[in-house]
Amino acid sequence: MGRAADFFTPLLERQCRVVAVVTLSADRAGSDRFEASWTAKVRATAAVLGRCASLLSVRSPDAIYLPISQWGLPLARDVLVITLARVAGCTPVLHLHGAQLPARLAASGVLRTALAGAHWIVLSDTVATELRTSRCRARSVTVVRNPAPAAGTLGRGPARPRALRIGWLGTRCRAKGFDVLCRAVGRLKDRGVDVQFSAAGMRLDVPDAHMSSVDEDLGVLAPGRASSFWSRTDVFVLPSRWAEGLPFVIIEALQAGCAVAATPSPGSAELFGRGCVERIESTTDSVTAFLENCVADLQSIRRRQQRAWEELRPIYAPQRVEESFVGFWRDTSF
Repeated sequence: MGRAADFFTPLLERQCRVVAVVTLSADRAGSDRFEASWTAKVRATAAVLGRCASLLSVRSPDAIYLPISQWGLPLARDVLVITLARVAGCTPVLHLHGAQLPARLAASGVLRTALAGAHWIVLSDTVATELRTSRCRARSVTVVRNPAPAAGTLGRGPARPRALRIGWLGTRCRAKGFDVLCRAVGRLKDRGVDVQFSAAGMRLDVPDAHMSSVDEDLGVLAPGRASSFWSRTDVFVLPSRWAEGLPFVIIEALQAGCAVAATPSPGSAELFGRGCVERIESTTDSVTAFLENCVADLQSIRRRQQRAWEELRPIYAPQRVEESFVGFWRDTSF
């Protein structure tokens, strides 16, 4: 869950009597920087199932809170954990931090049966609607958004004269469209446009050729350095090839006053619907066109997006998100 875990786990521990916390992540030692080896994943899955079976039988909790995965071995693991919970008479509470699972549920009767009867916490009204129409029987569906950073923690720095400052923060991989952004920036530079491209985050499957367009490689940023990154960024683009959930990085970019563009996602539907974020496709032409618009009139794009964000900002405030999450646990019977 990353930053979501940092926010929601302490709230859960304050609101409920938590009998145990089971770590789902596999050890990445001996693998690349981003993903654990298959051997480590299988070992971790077996350990999680054993630990959950023991806790469910010995401690008999009323509910199990599970940030549910959306595909592959992690989803298979989560289905088995949910099955164990049902056998033990424990109610599953599934927190969906993505936007792809409802479509998979709609396409798979087996998956619908496996996940039926749970309480769901989802990112947006659009994801909630898709979950309800997937024909997966749910006890309840509650919308809890991801929180925006506290006001004032992300500021703007002075712009370099004439240069458009483009920033990337997050895993550098094809799935998120980092290569698309690199090609678009490279195209602008080939035309003589004055741009500065800074990138931070793990590098997964990006060839060296794409990195040639990056002016400043910041590596993996510590959380405390994020504000400095955003203060030197004018534009953030996320041309993801898959349906993202509600990325914290998009909310951070808006809060920092950047011009923001991304591929649409059900998890971020209200941000796109209100005009906070520009819709693009995961293509070099689409990203280049947006960047050219920013070069031509960055301030107009910023003002338009910030007016829309000001209207939505209150429902993303940490206190409001906390109230929604705590309210679910306070008002739900298990």
